[in-house]
Amino acid sequence: MIRLSLVIPTYNRSEQIVKTLESVVKQRFDASKWECIIVDNNSKDDTRKRVEEIISKYDKLNLRYVFETKQGLSHARNCGIAHSRGDIIAFVDDD
Repeated sequence: MIRLSLVIPTYNRSEQIVKTLESVVKQRFDASKWECIIVDNNSKDDTRKRVEEIISKYDKLNLRYVFETKQGLSHARNCGIAHSRGDIIAFVDDD
């Protein structure tokens, strides 16, 4: 049962999102109880590729990539909420 959904909206910050995710994967909370949803808010850089590399590197964790075409933080957050399965939803910036 997923207890915590961590939502990270990002836009054209592939370097920063990688650093953020490398930090997220180091936490010690039971991996079966949390998920991380990375919401790409219509990036034009290599964000998708970089996030997918992290996801495949840490395939035992619940990391998911979703793409939101409507620009804006509220659209990205709402997309993350819609894809969340946890009892608690938390938001983290991509930097």
